[in-house]
Amino acid sequence: MAIPPAPGEKRLHFEPTFARGLAALWLLTWRSRLTWRRAPMRVVQLLVLPALLLIITPSRSGWSDGNPWAGRAPKNLSGFNLRLRRENLEISKEQQRAVLAIYQEEYARAEAGRDDALVGTEMTQRRTEAMTACHARVIERVRALLSPERFPLFEKFDHDLREQDKLQVGSWTWGRTRGYYHGLVNLYFSLVMPLVCVAGCGAVLRDELQADTLGFLVTRPLTRGRLLLLKFFAEQAWLQLLFLGETLLLFAVGAVRDVPHLGALLPLFAVTQLLAVAVWGALGLLLGQLTQRFLAVGIVYGLIVEVGIGHIDTNINTLSMFRHLDSLLGRDTALQSVFQWPLHGVPLSVAAPLLATLVFAGVAALLFNFREYHHRGEMQK
Repeated sequence: MAIPPAPGEKRLHFEPTFARGLAALWLLTWRSRLTWRRAPMRVVQLLVLPALLLIITPSRSGWSDGNPWAGRAPKNLSGFNLRLRRENLEISKEQQRAVLAIYQEEYARAEAGRDDALVGTEMTQRRTEAMTACHARVIERVRALLSPERFPLFEKFDHDLREQDKLQVGSWTWGRTRGYYHGLVNLYFSLVMPLVCVAGCGAVLRDELQADTLGFLVTRPLTRGRLLLLKFFAEQAWLQLLFLGETLLLFAVGAVRDVPHLGALLPLFAVTQLLAVAVWGALGLLLGQLTQRFLAVGIVYGLIVEVGIGHIDTNINTLSMFRHLDSLLGRDTALQSVFQWPLHGVPLSVAAPLLATLVFAGVAALLFNFREYHHRGEMQK
């Protein structure tokens, strides 16, 4: 029988609402991750990838000095001499030095007009025009050096060389920043992020089983499914903040290395990352209900579905989340120029990860709601 409150006495009511449960679990998540003992290691972990990208991305001045267009002039001269020898029409040493000097001067002139701040189609078009004009000037200057029987051979040689240079314009355009983009996408977005999300959210339930605290949690006045979703949302909040901080550090490295177009890429990358963290976290939550070796199963899933099925050129590749996430990132000019992803509709690319997140998390909640777990049995697995 409930005791009525005394006159003037205020009685506190602790209702097990969803918001209060989430706030409490978030506080526990925050306090366990940011203790003074763990803080130094957490900082080191955050700085590993930015330090790696800083090392593999050359500065603009360093790249221009180490990859000058004029550096290809000796190779060009060697190729021309080889063609002349085949026809028994070799030129003198003085003529060779003159041809070499012309190539070096015209390449240097074209290189002086390079603008590494341009990106994408505009940069490719500008460099293609510069290279075409460069070869046209070379032809006119070499015409006066060679005899009538040798000059047609040079015209044919320079034409082939010009076509090769046009094909390489794309690699020159993104050559300096190619390592940065591969580190950002292939290493961070496609490898580190899924593994960390699956490991973090997969352990949401397994940690309670290992500590034998699940029995305490399920006695709270919350349904089991709601309890699991609360723990998932708390873990998601932590992961979203963690990866947002890591992304800002990675983009700061790009700014230090003068990687162009980062201001336009950052909002798109942040939104796509939000979807990626949600869907990989939900997958980890589901796998954590199914097996104690959820991380190993997640890797197998990635190899079969994301790598295998995702590269099949049929409609079945819609099962791959990377296909949709990459399609979103492909809206950025720089990333699309580097990776050449197939682009699909934005609504489908956004809806697919959201739907997969709801399905993974919903099935996990249903399993947890009806499945019984025993600490001894789990410890023996």
